[in-house]
Formats: sequence, C-alpha cells, structure tokens
Amino acid sequence: MITDDFDYLAPGGRSYTIASGLIAGLKKNSRVLEIACGRGEAACALAEKFKCHVEAFDIDPVMVEYSRKKAESRDLAEHVDFFVKDGRDMDFGEGKYDMVLAEGGALTYIGREEGVARCADLLKEGRYLALMDLIYTRDDVPQPVRDAYEEGVYRYLTEIQYRKLLESNGFEVVFAAMLPQSAWDRYYMQMRRKVLSHRNKYTKEFKDSMAREIDVYYNYGGIFSVGYFYAIARLARKKQVKPAPKNLRIPLAFSFVR
Repeated sequence: MITDDFDYLAPGGRSYTIASGLIAGLKKNSRVLEIACGRGEAACALAEKFKCHVEAFDIDPVMVEYSRKKAESRDLAEHVDFFVKDGRDMDFGEGKYDMVLAEGGALTYIGREEGVARCADLLKEGRYLALMDLIYTRDDVPQPVRDAYEEGVYRYLTEIQYRKLLESNGFEVVFAAMLPQSAWDRYYMQMRRKVLSHRNKYTKEFKDSMAREIDVYYNYGGIFSVGYFYAIARLARKKQVKPAPKNLRIPLAFSFVR
C-alpha cells in the first residue's frame, strides 16, 4: 500500500483513515473527534464514507479555513465541524466519542502521554483510538537522525514503548502495522516537489527543515531508524485480566523423539 492522497501532510492516506473507521464500526450516529486535522482530508473522508458526525480541530487558522472550504465543496458541511483549537486543551467532556483520530503524529505534537490519557477520557468505553505516529525502530539511533526529527523539541518511542503507553491508559491494541517504504517514498516525493515550487508560500525555515529531514532519511541512516506506526486501540478500562494460577503449565505443541 502506498500513500494514496496528496492532501495528507504525513505518510498514510485515505485508505488508512477508512480502514480505521471500518474497524471502529462507524455508523451514521457515530461521533468522531480528529486531533490536528491539518488540511481536513481525513475528516472529510470519514464523513463521506460513513455519514457520521466529525469534529476536527487544528491550531492553525489557515488550515481550518482551508478545511471548511473543502467540506463545503464536497457537500459535507453538515457532517463536519472544523474549528481552531490547541490540542493541549481538549476540554470536550468525557465519554462522548466513538472514535478519536490522531494521524500525522498528532499525539507527539500535543504531548504523547497527556494526549493518550485525554483520549481515553474522551472516548466511550469499548470505543477506539486510531493513531499514526513516528517511532524509532532501533535503540541506537544515529545522532543526525535524532537531530533532524526531534528538532530539539520532540522525543520518540519504540513500538514496544508505545504499546505500553496505550496499555497503561486502559487501551488494548486490536490492530497494528508499520507503514510500508512506499508510503515514505511517495510522501517525501510530494513534499520535495512542494518545497521547491514557487507557488507554495512555505517559510525558508520549513523548507530547510524538510530538505534536511529528507537528506537524513535517505543518506544518513533515517531509513533504518524511523518508522510510521499505525495502531487502532480499543478503550477497555473495565476489562480485567486475572493473574494466571501459580501452578499453570502450558503443554508443548510438540515432543522430542529420542
């Protein structure tokens, strides 16, 4: 599978968003919250496919206005509500949503530990958090890779650490996968094209940062050090796992023949 939409601002695409909705069992009366919605493509995709109600926010007013116009152009305004909000202040009550969507590293941007805990509060019991986030695929990540991706601000987990974080907040992972190499290739291809285009009004700082990230990914070990983690986790706070009996014995599925 490759990145299948150019209006996503990270590796992934519409097919992953729709897969999340299918696993979560979204219906017309379902309520979805998207964190850091970017250009609004994922929110519109869910509303279009499932006719559910999606609340989507971003800290950038320009992105929000762009997303609103997109929803209107696709006759989805009655299903999607875009608004400006800082993800570190998700004061939307508790137990309201059937799915929280956090693609494009949204949880890393707003603070991963606090973000996961808040998502657990926002969800109804038994409902779903669907996320995509950058992770480290090795412990000994080269320093140039850390510098390019962390930018002196962020920090990243391994897959095992991420799973433990989800479990510690009452989630059970029902599906997990790493995005394929083709997703990275197509994402960086489109981003290289965008930053080189004179029609896009990106800042010089953003252009330099993206160019450095692409260079590090392909030439300085990034391709072997970072991955994009896709996970769908069900809130299961009421599910209790009893400790195994002390005398438990697990029979072997084979025996040695002497």
